[in-house]
Amino acid sequence: MNPSMDTQPTPDAVLMTLAGIAYGDPAKIAGYIAEATPTAADWEVAWLPDPPSPPVNFAFMARNRRSGDSVLAIRGTYPNPFCAAYWADGQQDSPFGTMVDWPGAPGARISAGTAQGLAGLLALKDTDGCSLLEAARRMSEPSHPTAGTASSTAPPLTVTGHSLGGTLAPVLALQLSQAIPGLAVSSVSFAGMTPGNQAFAALLGPGTPFEGRVRRVFNTLDSVAYGWDQVWATHDFYQPHPQGGMVVAALLMATAARLALGNYGYAAVGEAVPLEGQVRPVSIPCELIAYVFENLHQHLPDTYLALLGAPALPFSLLFGSVVVPRDHPAALEGPRPDCPVVYAT
Repeated sequence: MNPSMDTQPTPDAVLMTLAGIAYGDPAKIAGYIAEATPTAADWEVAWLPDPPSPPVNFAFMARNRRSGDSVLAIRGTYPNPFCAAYWADGQQDSPFGTMVDWPGAPGARISAGTAQGLAGLLALKDTDGCSLLEAARRMSEPSHPTAGTASSTAPPLTVTGHSLGGTLAPVLALQLSQAIPGLAVSSVSFAGMTPGNQAFAALLGPGTPFEGRVRRVFNTLDSVAYGWDQVWATHDFYQPHPQGGMVVAALLMATAARLALGNYGYAAVGEAVPLEGQVRPVSIPCELIAYVFENLHQHLPDTYLALLGAPALPFSLLFGSVVVPRDHPAALEGPRPDCPVVYAT
């Protein structure tokens, strides 16, 4: 770790843009970076792995050509429920099951799903066989001064991600810092859930080398970001409408009770950075369906980008099941309850 690095150098709008781009077609990521307004001028792909089949976990590295700063962006849940990767990621999202001990830290544990996600990320390799760990190790090598760079110190690396990617971001940052001495690493997550218990969160908190370098950005109306330490707090989010009714209340109550009885002890990681969400006017007659769609809207990358004052992604995720270019007919039609699943060109 670099003791002089006490601030986060890359703006949140850039980090969220890169985290959102991670959902897109891997073969087009370089083009997405060149197209997206927050990244077009200065950013480029620095490491791009071959996605596994099925593509359960995926991440890529981007570099700022001027500053040398790098970002490792982790994709969230694979946005295609007809693919096995979607369901495998759903298991990684789950807080239940036997928790896994964090090596060298007695009492610190992460969820079994988070441990699976971390292993999946560390297994990624590019076409030359370069792993994520090896790519990050390159970042620990001091760079020579160039235009816009003032020193020959190691450039900082920020680990970021949205949703499942946000859950994994601080975990991967901790893993990299322990595996690569001298790596200047920080973490900024978006819409992430709690990866582990309080003892694990303490490894990234005050009195550690990560103090001031771990930030948790969340939409105040995004129910995902309240998992798994504040599940019941989401039961009355959308006032006055749409409300989920007894069905949603029962599900939330059962989840909160199971977490409490299981003594999981989940705790949020890092400094909380809330973004004030806004409830949209209800346009769907069925109250429960409207509630589900509002939940999805509040969680989407484009919603986070809007709250950060940044443009939308170059492609559309719609409601988490469609990844298409902005000018594709499916994107122009807008979301529907029965929208198909496509990766279009």
